[in-house]
Amino acid sequence: MAASITVHSVLDKISKDHLECPICTNRFINPTMLDCLHSFCFTCLKELHQQDPNNSILLCPLCRKKTTLEDNKVESLPKDFKLNALVDEFTVQEQLMEGHGSEVKCQACERDHMAVSRCIDCDNFICQECQQAHQHFAILKSHQIYALAQLQSGVVTYRSKIREYIPKCGKHSDQTLNIYCNTCQKLECTTCTVLDHGNPKHDLIGIPEALDKCKQEVAELVAKAEKCKVDIQTAMEQASESRKKLESSYAETNMKISQKAAKERAKITEEEKQLKQEAESVYKDRVQTFETAEATNTKEVTQVEHKLGEVNQFMTQASSHEIMDFKLKLINNLDELTKKQGEIVSDRFSFLEFEEGERSVGRLVLEDEQQAKAEAQAKEHETIHTKQEWKLKESVSKIGNTIFKLAKSVAAFSDNEIVVLDTTHNALFSLKPQLAADKSQSTHCLQRLKVTGLTKPTALTVDNNDHLYVIDNREVKVFNRKYMLHHQFQLSGRKLSPSCLAVDENNLIAVGYSQGLISLYNPDGSLIRTFSTPVNVEYCTLYNERIIFNSRTDDPDLHLVDYQGGKVFSVDIFQSEESYGLCCDKDGCIFVAQFNETTENNRIWQYSPDGKYIGCVIEDCGYAFDITFTPSGNLVVAAKTSVNIFQVVSRYSKTSHCNMLK
Repeated sequence: MAASITVHSVLDKISKDHLECPICTNRFINPTMLDCLHSFCFTCLKELHQQDPNNSILLCPLCRKKTTLEDNKVESLPKDFKLNALVDEFTVQEQLMEGHGSEVKCQACERDHMAVSRCIDCDNFICQECQQAHQHFAILKSHQIYALAQLQSGVVTYRSKIREYIPKCGKHSDQTLNIYCNTCQKLECTTCTVLDHGNPKHDLIGIPEALDKCKQEVAELVAKAEKCKVDIQTAMEQASESRKKLESSYAETNMKISQKAAKERAKITEEEKQLKQEAESVYKDRVQTFETAEATNTKEVTQVEHKLGEVNQFMTQASSHEIMDFKLKLINNLDELTKKQGEIVSDRFSFLEFEEGERSVGRLVLEDEQQAKAEAQAKEHETIHTKQEWKLKESVSKIGNTIFKLAKSVAAFSDNEIVVLDTTHNALFSLKPQLAADKSQSTHCLQRLKVTGLTKPTALTVDNNDHLYVIDNREVKVFNRKYMLHHQFQLSGRKLSPSCLAVDENNLIAVGYSQGLISLYNPDGSLIRTFSTPVNVEYCTLYNERIIFNSRTDDPDLHLVDYQGGKVFSVDIFQSEESYGLCCDKDGCIFVAQFNETTENNRIWQYSPDGKYIGCVIEDCGYAFDITFTPSGNLVVAAKTSVNIFQVVSRYSKTSHCNMLK
């Protein structure tokens, strides 16, 4: 009886934790996995997609994470073979348990005989006669057969054949996927590696070696996620300690208030009451702050623990092929965990004091006034960014008989030479500064560049080593100062459309995509990370390890994130205008070009580094597809049919020693 109860309890737990579809709440049928590693019945996902059949994005019903369907088909999603195997094993065990009270019928013949054993190779319950037939036929003698009693008692554990599944190639059905391409990050068969991956740039390795590397990479990210969990727990402990200090100081404050009030209770009863009410109000507000932080951190820790459990279960139960097939999803899920941060409550919220008064009970002291005074003095010296005024210095629209048709991207070298990309001409142009005839001002000499190796350039930028970076189809090509190809690298994501790129002071490269993603690369072209953005990325720039970007197609708002994809702030921009090119000056002020369809005005707006609106600095800048600053401080606008160069004509004091920020 005890053994039976134990088996029943184990099976019941397996069924609840692993075998019930969260959508239909029935046992899984053909379990299918989303990018977030959550699985559902294939039919359930099919019905979910039918609610919005034109949308190629599926939202996970559990975590709301997006999964993109290839060719807008649910059939493109991978099957969860480990879960399918678990359902199969559970079903067999269930049949065995039912056999205690009723007969298990033979599945190999039509004589309706009671089964006495199970053939592992045939995957059937068999009767006594079928078991004897196995012994008589040479082709069946090698089959593994176990008595029902062995399976029911647990002496022999049934293991589903599904666990031994090795996927076949979609193109060559007679071949298994036995090679992993590190370059494409895909499992391939031998024929595909010869036909599609013969290029020396493709890094091909065997499954065991690829599995070892994958496990190492997953282990490293698991360690980082565990560290994030520890950091969040540390924040919770710090908040708990601060709250204890608050509790103690609150109790001591109440005691001091009561002691003072007792001396003059007759005339100051009302003041005592008011002070206690004020102290209670402050106390409750701050307790709410601590409780909110605690709830947030508890939720984050729970989510991290849950996701780590799912990953550990997957790595333990899945086959090597399945692990490699889901490598990218595993890495993306773990990478998200490493970005989580605990909500830290400042220790100043634990500060609460009572100061006795000479003619009254006294007053509440809510913060360390000496520290607050020092912070206020420091604020007096903060930088104030003010609006600048600009005027058109020069406009260039053609070279000889060649007229700009779509000047879409612009950048500047350290010697103030400007390079322009015209996507209609599919060519690069150079504007070199030179002294004008009257010797009083500089102008620019325009010439078409002969740059080999470009087929379809779409965006460009320049780093602090005067290297020119150009997006060309699905590659980033890097040219030296003489426009000779220095090196190049392939962009990740086969179906992504790169729209813009930028380089920071450390030559890290950010590439934006029209599908709402940003990828960060090392100078050698190796991928650091890719993360999602709230809007499609049309234009971007980098400043102080921050990525600033906007979208012309989604909404005109300005967004700023850190290099891990964490939101820093968003700026609401005039909804009646479309956002185009953007850049930062040397002080971090943000300049955004916008077009008003109603008034047909093209203007450039200035914002402070923290996103505060400063003002419109140029009223008519041309159709500004891209803007940039030259080292000399001129603002260059790629304005479709011309390149316009503006110079600042007035600049206000940027530093104030008064209390303007208070």
